[in-house]
Amino acid sequence: KTKTTTTTTTKTTTRTPSESDVYDRQIRLWGAEAQQKIQNSKVLYLHVTGSSSEALKNLCLAGIKAEICDPRPASALDSSPCFFTHPNNGSGNGNGNGSGNGNGKEPAPKKTRYESVALAVRPLVEELNPLLGSCPIIDKEISELTKEDLKDYAVVIASQVPLVEVVRLSQLVADGSVFYTIDCFGMRGASMIDFGGGKDSFRYRPEQGKKLLDPMPIKDYVSLPDMVRVPLHRAINRFHKKGPPPTWVMYRALMEHQQQTGHWLGDNSSSSNGNGSSNGNGNANDTDAEIACAKEIVSEFLQKERVALTDEELNDLLTAGVAQVAPVCAVLGGMVGNEVIKIISGKGEPANNTLLLDGRSCKAWTFLVRAKET
Repeated sequence: KTKTTTTTTTKTTTRTPSESDVYDRQIRLWGAEAQQKIQNSKVLYLHVTGSSSEALKNLCLAGIKAEICDPRPASALDSSPCFFTHPNNGSGNGNGNGSGNGNGKEPAPKKTRYESVALAVRPLVEELNPLLGSCPIIDKEISELTKEDLKDYAVVIASQVPLVEVVRLSQLVADGSVFYTIDCFGMRGASMIDFGGGKDSFRYRPEQGKKLLDPMPIKDYVSLPDMVRVPLHRAINRFHKKGPPPTWVMYRALMEHQQQTGHWLGDNSSSSNGNGSSNGNGNANDTDAEIACAKEIVSEFLQKERVALTDEELNDLLTAGVAQVAPVCAVLGGMVGNEVIKIISGKGEPANNTLLLDGRSCKAWTFLVRAKET
């Protein structure tokens, strides 16, 4: 007899994950209603940096749509620990010539050249959470943004944006929306928070155990424009009686330096104009001269504000400038991402005024920048 063997081929199908599959843990954590609010919201990112990219990553994975305004040249990503600029992801400027490595192997694949940071990171943002669809780009300079441009966003997050623009934009966000800055500098980081329209336009539901209480306004609200007008020597409380935390002083000093020079301290890869856009004229040989100039600017600012930094703190500030350290960016980005979730879901009391991070002591806290009454 002849033995006949029959082979059966089983066809496998790959099921596309649904929203309930992807967001199941979140729905269990904060409920279906909160998740629906999250998925119906949009966040606008003004500049994608090491710190803001961490917040963007966390919020995209949670289901919050991202839109980007970052007209800076794509080369701005070269010196940034941005989550979206891993050497293998092809988002860098690259040499674009597809040349090989000289060992007889096939030429390296030609990298795509992008004109701006926004265009460079967009495909990577879209890949991060395909359920969110396309990632729109606002093709404008940040200084050209209007109230109309910002009206549809629940949250606006700005990074390495000049103080004058930060103040202006914080006054343009829609009532009930929230404006954040997020910046890291060496082993420290800081975020300023403005509840658009004032304390009465934004309400949250405090948590008492597992119970949500009735909505209430933010307590001790200080707008961002008022916050930066507070003299540093008067921004004290019972825990900081001789002056504000050094992290807040350093953040303000960095913004003062940018305001006077037109570029961010330590951003030696490029010079910047008032919008934070680089013009590519940076020279590493000017580092010593820049530090000397920065020391003079910072020292005069501290004297005017009647506060002081220790020699070590001043040296750290001048040496690092706005250089970003990836773990510090990840921590601050996670903190801001968590606050945005609370803002959009309306559950839990959000941080008010500032978030400060000191990576050397592994401490993070909120600090109310408000002039002490005399």
